[in-house]
Amino acid sequence: MQPRNLYPSQMLDSEDPPSCQPTTAWPDLPGLRIEKKLGWLKVCHFAIVSMLFIALTGLVFGICYVYQLQQNVEQLKQKIEGSPQNGPEKQIGAEDMAKPKSEVKMAAHLTGKSTSDHSDRLMWENSLGHAFTQGIDYKDGALIINETGQYFIYAKVYFRGMQCEAVPLQQTVFKHTENYQNDLSLMKINVINYCSDTGTWGKNTFQAGIFQLSERVRLFVSVSHPRMVSTDELMTFFGVYKL
Repeated sequence: MQPRNLYPSQMLDSEDPPSCQPTTAWPDLPGLRIEKKLGWLKVCHFAIVSMLFIALTGLVFGICYVYQLQQNVEQLKQKIEGSPQNGPEKQIGAEDMAKPKSEVKMAAHLTGKSTSDHSDRLMWENSLGHAFTQGIDYKDGALIINETGQYFIYAKVYFRGMQCEAVPLQQTVFKHTENYQNDLSLMKINVINYCSDTGTWGKNTFQAGIFQLSERVRLFVSVSHPRMVSTDELMTFFGVYKL
């Protein structure tokens, strides 16, 4: 009878069999999830704050722009309301028709006309061709001033003849007032007609000046040889206008 080997049994009872696989430590999964959620919350919070800041900034700029626009509209409205053409309309009627018209420009331009040989005062055409009177009357060769003031007076006479006549030619602008019996000279010119025996001749005389004239003053032109004066309206004329 062989003896029983107790060694393997003792080994099995007293020692664990050795393990050949390594041991791995797993992380805590719930903790990682919480950290990720906290990170996303921070990002969302930053985005929300940024959007609110941008919105508030835009709102402030919008309010300032609307206020400035209202100010500009008010200024434009005041300018439009203050302009003369937007004032209250006037009713046109008998009251407006009774008002005096705008001031009439005082002026007259007379042109040559046939004159009697028995008078040195020239007669004039006052309505035909270039001739006219406005605010100034014409009567018997004289212009009648209707308003006191300064006037520019001019006179041009063209003397001519069919044959040579060496004679002195005289032209004078006179004024007549109710305070003086005699006529007063305003402008006077004397020229000599130098000509030969060849035939027709012509000579111009011209005067102009500024004078202070009173109401009801009469102006006329006198010449030495009325029969030699041309009646052409472009060559002989007499006029006055108020400055």
